Amino acid sequence: MTEATRRIRVSVVPKPPNTVEETGLSLGFLVELASKTLYFGGVMSLSSLSEQMALPVSISNDVMEFLKKERLAEVKKGGDIRAAYTYALTDLGRERAREYLQISGYFGAAPVTLAQYTEVTRKQTVRKMAVNRESMNRAFEGVILTPGLLERLGPAVNSGRSIFLYGPSGNGKTFIAERLAKVLNGSVFIPHAICVDNQVIRVFDPVSHSRVDLGGPLDPAQAVLTDRAQYDRRWVLCDRPVIVSGGELTLAMLDLSFDAIAKFYEAPLQLKANGGVFLIDDLGRQMVRPFDLLNRWIVPLEKARDYLALQNGKKFEIPFDQIILFSTNIAPRELADEAFLRRIGYKIKIDYLGEEEYIGICRQVCERVGLSFRPEVIRFLLDEEHGKRGVRLSACHPNDVLSRVVEICQYEGVPPRLDNGLVERACRDYFTEL
Repeated sequence: MTEATRRIRVSVVPKPPNTVEETGLSLGFLVELASKTLYFGGVMSLSSLSEQMALPVSISNDVMEFLKKERLAEVKKGGDIRAAYTYALTDLGRERAREYLQISGYFGAAPVTLAQYTEVTRKQTVRKMAVNRESMNRAFEGVILTPGLLERLGPAVNSGRSIFLYGPSGNGKTFIAERLAKVLNGSVFIPHAICVDNQVIRVFDPVSHSRVDLGGPLDPAQAVLTDRAQYDRRWVLCDRPVIVSGGELTLAMLDLSFDAIAKFYEAPLQLKANGGVFLIDDLGRQMVRPFDLLNRWIVPLEKARDYLALQNGKKFEIPFDQIILFSTNIAPRELADEAFLRRIGYKIKIDYLGEEEYIGICRQVCERVGLSFRPEVIRFLLDEEHGKRGVRLSACHPNDVLSRVVEICQYEGVPPRLDNGLVERACRDYFTEL
């Protein structure tokens, strides 16, 4: 894609710091960070060190001048330009770096301050996303839904509020939730880490966050960014995050996690989800009681802020800026009381399909698995298998049944085909007996 056509939308561009003071971090903190980075990097050029610490060369140079003055580092090779100078720790510097590592094992990209994180998060809030009918149709293109469902989902996403999807299993709640996340366009800046009271909390997670390739400028109608030097590299430009957690979710995963070996913190799931979507799937199937899990969300949902605590007991406030999607096949009133349900923005039931939608999905599945669509066979499936068994129509049934038809044909060594006998055999080993 050319620079003329590439357009990446953002709401804010964090400006790069020009001085140590503008980083919000103390010189002492940056000295420790540089010492640990050099300890593992060996001999490093100033430009390479700056790249590792995600700081401008001018700031890294100030840090290295301090290290030289204190005889913690030395110049190994000069050059015509300052960025080409190479440095290494002295024996005293290596000893000091080991002491620093005993306090915190974090090294590499410098963190941002809590105040800086809060400011950027609020400027790129998910609640400013403009979701309309066109964007919803685009996200759900080719997806067959019950009539009127898309018109209910659209305003729910556009509100930026929490959404409770409930209904019988097998009707696509998780699938719909994941599609809803795709409606959120634009990109957000996520910090490598946050610093709170000199304690480092790692936020950027390559498993949870998807980097945006900066092959060209950002949308000038939103903010201008033509190369990496024009924004604070302590931040990573990413797609709006989509964090998914299911039955494995515990209350501990919603608190800071301290690594006793690495000696720094890992951000909880909701912090990583800021600016995007947090899908809690299969609500009610977790090991923790649903009441305890839901009670954890009451303040964040109402106040748009959350509170975390360091090991020393210090509590601090963080933005809670995400669309929470709860998905469950348990009736809402069996999971939560009225006080909690009142705080949920939208409660939307994903119900069984009608015949028309069911047949439409069957047509799509046939095309995908290589079966010739035969309406009379699908009619047999509806009347004889669903009707006589009393099995209501779920969105998962067409794929499950027709995939089994193909598997039977493969076993028999014949080309895939659709007929009543094969459908009957497929249903016999799929549906439970009457």
